[in-house]
Amino acid sequence: MSDHSTWPPTTPGRATTRWLLSTPGRTLTAHDGTPLPTTPGPGQFTRLARTAARHLAGHPDGTIVAGLVPFDEDTPAHLCLARPERWPRHSGHPTDSGNEPRHGSPTRPGLPHLPDAGPGVPEPPPDVYAALVEAARRATADGPLAKVVLARTLRIPVGAPPLDAAPALLFRLAAQDRRAHLFAATLPGHPGGAGPDVLIGATPETLLTRRGDTVVLHPLAGTAARHRDPGRDRAAARSLLGSAKDRHEHRLVVDALRARLAPLCSRLEVPPTPTLHATTRLWHLGTVIRARLHHPPPDALTLAALLHPTPAVCGTPTTYARSLIRRLEPVPRDYYTGLVGWMDRAGDGHWVIALRCGRLDATHLRLYAGAGIVAQSDPASELAETQAKFTTMLDALTATHDTARLSAESLR
Repeated sequence: MSDHSTWPPTTPGRATTRWLLSTPGRTLTAHDGTPLPTTPGPGQFTRLARTAARHLAGHPDGTIVAGLVPFDEDTPAHLCLARPERWPRHSGHPTDSGNEPRHGSPTRPGLPHLPDAGPGVPEPPPDVYAALVEAARRATADGPLAKVVLARTLRIPVGAPPLDAAPALLFRLAAQDRRAHLFAATLPGHPGGAGPDVLIGATPETLLTRRGDTVVLHPLAGTAARHRDPGRDRAAARSLLGSAKDRHEHRLVVDALRARLAPLCSRLEVPPTPTLHATTRLWHLGTVIRARLHHPPPDALTLAALLHPTPAVCGTPTTYARSLIRRLEPVPRDYYTGLVGWMDRAGDGHWVIALRCGRLDATHLRLYAGAGIVAQSDPASELAETQAKFTTMLDALTATHDTARLSAESLR
């Protein structure tokens, strides 16, 4: 690794937070940060925003608050005050300056080596997940719930410590999709001296970017798998753009965000129809929302606390959707579909949604994927959508687009 390593060396005796967010234009890292106090429970997100603003006010320009906000307020957030390092993002590794040594792999030259991964264990099994989707579909058809997002996981043995495997995975994710927002963050260590877990991923979705009195959102909802054959790929894109089910799912997200933002805005621009957003593996429906905020404008974390979780990752109405998620999902989400980002002293900031990601521990990588369930949903199609979403991380893990050995396990 170069001097601008993804995981900078720690200083003995200092509190350490390793965090990275790499957008298509630049990479930010923070380490040796001072953790902010947090109290899980109802109102945690609003308290976080107030705490962050108060601490930033007492520090010089150039200090940021960076870290993780969980999906659910009962899970503790992990934010720290830090002086970040910044540099341009180049091809390959997000911190690659172009003269870094590259270690080839047997499957794809130029990518760093990772130990072979074992077969994945789906949580829950696919047939159980399909049954849960059907239960959720009935709930959206019969009650006040309009949409709920149900997640499942794939737990894969990985024979490398998290802080060793994370840089290699980031390198591979960056090489695979230069447009993705890459992120990685350490989580607290385990009792008994085990090292920290690492949350790592390549998300396509920005919750918000705030600059002065301007805020931009880019919600995504509605998904289709891409194809290597150009003709089939174009057909999949056209089908998604014309899908009544996916357009309805997307409109629920956009309408909810519009309603939450409108009281704060002097101008709110919401296009009437979505457009296509492409990743290497998936097509999404997306809408770019732009707003001019009333003065004084709320800061980025206050806005994030107001908007999170959106119907794109939770459902609507939020209270009903979150209750059903707690009942049906066997694995707690923790930081999956939470937020990764930063805010500076001026209140500007950038927060992305933790999607297409996994949690690395001492022995395994747990991948997460979810699908939006509405009354028109089909369980088999929603299961296939989650499988397509797993492939972002599976491709990086295997360093090849031939993911059949791993992905087949998640369909059994």
